[in-house]
Amino acid sequence: MPRIGILGGTFDPPHNGHIALALAALNELGLEKVLFIPARIPPHKSNKVVSSKEDRLAMLELALTGHDQFEISRLELDREGTSYTIDTLKKLKKTLPGIDLYFLIGADNISEIENWHQPEKIFKEAIIAAAGRPGFIPGGKFAGQIEMFKMNPTDISSSGIREKIGGNRPVTGLLPPAVEQYIEKKGLYKKSE
Repeated sequence: MPRIGILGGTFDPPHNGHIALALAALNELGLEKVLFIPARIPPHKSNKVVSSKEDRLAMLELALTGHDQFEISRLELDREGTSYTIDTLKKLKKTLPGIDLYFLIGADNISEIENWHQPEKIFKEAIIAAAGRPGFIPGGKFAGQIEMFKMNPTDISSSGIREKIGGNRPVTGLLPPAVEQYIEKKGLYKKSE
């Protein structure tokens, strides 16, 4: 059965860590492709300022240029309300019958799954696969149900990038160059004076 990876997130901004995770999953899990699904309103960030969906989508398109096995789905962006993983997976199962879905996460998210909306049901809709790090032992209620795959460790986060840009510190090497240029051109993440 064909396998498709699902990588959800705010992608504010999309960075080299997202690309590295998707590439590792393609190779390690034998995926046909990886669908990037930007969230409209992420449940864990509902009280935080998030860049517009147009800016996040434009940056993601720039970040994925040249990666033929990566696609963007507007499923969550076009749906009203909060973006819950379970709702997205159910919709994908209907539109992609006969496909094994691999929901991709970073190892740091394993212990957080139990706080997600309807976590038990998520495991019925998809295989949860986490990018492991050397010496990392997964914890949390669902750790035993997660398939681990190898990935070279990256210490990149969107929040860290936003903080650096806000503090006028360099982000070279953390973002695809086209994304970095877009952020600079649009003045994203700069602290207002």
